[in-house]
Amino acid sequence: MSQSTGKVYPKTHAGRVALITGAAGALGSHFARRLAEAGCDLALTDIRIPEETIESLTHTGVRVYADAVDLADANAVRRFAEGVLNHFGHCDILVNNAAYMPLVPFAELTLEEFRRFEAINVESALVLAQTLSPVMKERGYGRIVQIGSSTTGDPRPGFAAYITTKMAGIGLVRALAAEFGNSGITVNAIHPGLTATESSRKHLPQALFDAVKDLQLIKRTEVPEDLVGVLAFLTSEEAGFITGQALNVDGGTQF
Repeated sequence: MSQSTGKVYPKTHAGRVALITGAAGALGSHFARRLAEAGCDLALTDIRIPEETIESLTHTGVRVYADAVDLADANAVRRFAEGVLNHFGHCDILVNNAAYMPLVPFAELTLEEFRRFEAINVESALVLAQTLSPVMKERGYGRIVQIGSSTTGDPRPGFAAYITTKMAGIGLVRALAAEFGNSGITVNAIHPGLTATESSRKHLPQALFDAVKDLQLIKRTEVPEDLVGVLAFLTSEEAGFITGQALNVDGGTQF
C-alpha cells in the first residue's frame, strides 16, 4: 500500500476539487496524495476503482469521490464528470493522467486498436473538458493538466499509435488554452521521461532505464516524486499566467 510522503505542505489548494484519471496507477496515486496534502478534495477514476489510492488518503481527511470508468466509453466519461459536479458542486482541476500504451508493432496495428488509443488518450480529455469547463468558467478558475510523454521527442518502433495520440493531446492542450484564455482556466502539459514505477520496472528491461539515464543531464532514473511538485504548481493560483505550455520533466534528456 502507498504511504504518505511524510512532508508537510501548505494548503495552497484548500477548497479546490481535483479530478484525476488513471488514479489506480503509480503516477495517479502520487498525484492524488500530493493534491490531497495541498488541500484538494478528489474525484478519482480508473478502469477499476482505485481502492489502494483511496486507502492511502485516509490520513489527509479529504473527501473522495471515485468510480471505475472505461475512458474509451465517452458516455461513461461524461456521466462520471457529471457525477463529480453533482457530488461536489464544482471541479477546479482536471488531471488527464490515464494513458493507453501497449506496444503494438505497426504491421499489426488495426484501426480498431488505434481508435482505442485515440479514445482513451485524447477523446476522454476532450469530453472531460467540455463537461467541466462551464462550471470552471462560472467560478473564474480552472486548471487542466495533460500528462504527455517524452517519447514524442524520441520515437521508437511499436509506439506509432501511442506517440500519435500523445501528440494529439498536445494539440488539444494548445487549442483549449486558446478557447479558455480569458476565462481563468489554464491548460498545460507535463512531459515525463521514463519513470520508474512498479509497473514499468516489471514490463521494461533494466537496459532501457540505463539507456534513458545516459541521455539525461541528471544521471538518475526518474521517479514519481519528481513530477508531483510540478503538478502542484501548475494547478495552483501562482501558475495563473502559464497556459498552452508543455513542460519537460525528464532530467534534461538530450535526444
